[in-house]
Amino acid sequence: MVDVVFLGTGGAFSTGRRSPVALLIESGKFRTLVESGPMIVEQLARVNLRPADIRNLFVSHYHGDHTLGFPMLVLNRLTASTRLHVYAGHNTAATLEMLWALAFPGFGDERLKIDYHRLSERGLEERELAPGIILSTTIVPHPPGVPTLAARWDFEGTAVTLATDTLPNALTLELARGSDLLIHEASFSATLQPNANSGEHFHSTAQQAGEIARRAGCARLALVHMGPEIGERPDVLIEEAQAGTDLEVIVPEDGERIRVGA
Repeated sequence: MVDVVFLGTGGAFSTGRRSPVALLIESGKFRTLVESGPMIVEQLARVNLRPADIRNLFVSHYHGDHTLGFPMLVLNRLTASTRLHVYAGHNTAATLEMLWALAFPGFGDERLKIDYHRLSERGLEERELAPGIILSTTIVPHPPGVPTLAARWDFEGTAVTLATDTLPNALTLELARGSDLLIHEASFSATLQPNANSGEHFHSTAQQAGEIARRAGCARLALVHMGPEIGERPDVLIEEAQAGTDLEVIVPEDGERIRVGA
């Protein structure tokens, strides 16, 4: 069984109801944090966790709403007895290191207890995170100069895939194929914003996320990374993503926990 906790469900411009996207993925004794945006320490506290409780972190790309909380996360686990394993693309890992150095210069690396696992920004890669737990990543369409990774976690028969800050694309579709849960960004709504050009901003609509989920044969779709306007209309986003089909779609709230798999 796998639990997914939606620490944040909004995008860079979200306020109030939705904070910047961040997740916890848990199975047995394994836990990984996904993304480390500016509110990450507070987001963890809301579900009664401390930075010291985090041993694994995946970061999709280096935009601020996904990384700016990293220095505070690291600072608040300096006394942790465990190391932090950071999984990120080469450029994103370099940005995380730079953010720490700028925020808190003078701390010796030996105090940080961080192991960086630098992922390929050219194609598909697999890493074993723990016995029976595999992380697969692939580069996806992204703004120029901002390499972005989609990720899939396989837990002995249960799969969770994340795709954020990207256009609908064949690479995401293949990575997500057969997933029990696809977590896909919906920065725009074709229904609520019919004149918006989501592709111009390298983002997706709820309609496009639903199409990817159906084509990939995913059992369930969760929409995240929503802007402040469309994030207030989950009913519209669900209907848009379903497009008259029986696809199970959820628009989670911040702090919501769902169970995936048997």
